[in-house]
Amino acid sequence: MIVSIARKEFSEIVRDGRFKWTAGMMALLLLTAMAAGCQKHSAYMDMQRLSQDRTNAQWLNQGNKNPHAGAHYGNYAFKPAGPLAFFDNGINHYAGNALFMEAHKQNFALGRPATDQSSIGRFGDLSGAMILQLLMPLLIIFLGFTAFAGERESGTLRQALSMGVSNRQLLWGKALGIGAVVALITGLCVAAGGLALSLTGLSMENESLGARVALMALSYSLYAGIFLFLTLAVSAWAKNVRTALMVLVGFWAFAAFLAPKAAVEISKAAHPTPAFGQWMADMRTHQMRGIDGVPPFARFQQESEALFAEYGAESVAELPVYVGALRLQKFEEYDFPVFEQHFGRLRDAYTRQRRLQDRLGIVAPTLPLRSLSMTLAGTDLIRHIQFADAAEAYRREMVATVNNYLGEAAASLNSGYGGGNVLIADEAVFAMVPPFEFAPQGLGKALSEHAGNFVALALWLAAALGLAIGAARRLKVDGD
Repeated sequence: MIVSIARKEFSEIVRDGRFKWTAGMMALLLLTAMAAGCQKHSAYMDMQRLSQDRTNAQWLNQGNKNPHAGAHYGNYAFKPAGPLAFFDNGINHYAGNALFMEAHKQNFALGRPATDQSSIGRFGDLSGAMILQLLMPLLIIFLGFTAFAGERESGTLRQALSMGVSNRQLLWGKALGIGAVVALITGLCVAAGGLALSLTGLSMENESLGARVALMALSYSLYAGIFLFLTLAVSAWAKNVRTALMVLVGFWAFAAFLAPKAAVEISKAAHPTPAFGQWMADMRTHQMRGIDGVPPFARFQQESEALFAEYGAESVAELPVYVGALRLQKFEEYDFPVFEQHFGRLRDAYTRQRRLQDRLGIVAPTLPLRSLSMTLAGTDLIRHIQFADAAEAYRREMVATVNNYLGEAAASLNSGYGGGNVLIADEAVFAMVPPFEFAPQGLGKALSEHAGNFVALALWLAAALGLAIGAARRLKVDGD
């Protein structure tokens, strides 16, 4: 009986002219979004690889100079796109995709396309994720808001129940029929996404691509199920189709637009971040003061005196090390804890904001889905922080490599501090620093941060299912 009801529901929806227009527009938007996403993703990956190769070549061919001057010349790290960035671009347009690495400075990522867009452009790019998060629930509402309320008004509900069809069978039959229609339409997205993925020609052996796609499908299926059963619950509860439509569209507008914006503002108020100028001034002051209250120059003077005592030397020339290179490296290392403290506080604030937004997912299912989608696509805050940390670790190793070479080469020449020999590094020296490569952490670590979002979606689905079952049990054949 359930299959028969589902078949009837499916046939009636497909024959409806309004469905054909709605399905056509939905399919066109999905195909357009996936095609555009594929094209942008491929172009970005080509540009990222080319840019990284060129900056690596510039590092090697920067010309003969003092090794530490080469560290000031610096190098760039370009962030690869996430494995499913063509489906959900996440925060990539806002967090930056290129980071300049130089001596004595830890920088923020540059290249934020959102800063060059108009206010309308910042609303979001047309993507498969945006279509499914915003328009798929609306499609489900339009297909299902008349499921019970419409049949009650037309009188067919009384006929169905009088033929011995139970409320439970009617609920599951309609859910299966409407779900099949939605799956038919969104299946185009899956097919287009698979085609786009094959056309990119990406090598993602370490990205758990199959698991990402499967979990992405599961997340959006849970999301669709939530709106499906909520729609059936409201349709069974409402006295007429007008009331059902108003309630459902109101909830959709709240979940899709109001709740995400409110969650962002609430998280910013709960965990504020300082203004950039004030943050930079505080960090610079802390650098000059020293992490432990001892200024860097005074601290190095103390360590120099200990060095003289260790080697029993009375002058710089008697030391077996090049004090100039040692000083450069020490001043670099003095800044490490300062950078870690100030950048760490900023990242902790952003992380707390994200976690609070996830916890607010209890009021709207769009919030946990959005976080899961970005994580599975590899375009979330966690992956960006991993990239920034990898670039900073590379920067420190780059500077240490050239400073150590300077110290060893100068010591071998017995140049001492301020000696007359000027050391010049060439391409062979700069080649001691390997090219930058970003190896993101596994999917499991990222998902461990988002286990609560899966729970939130599951709770939403259970609540929606419970409401639908309860409404179906109390189903009335009239509007009284």
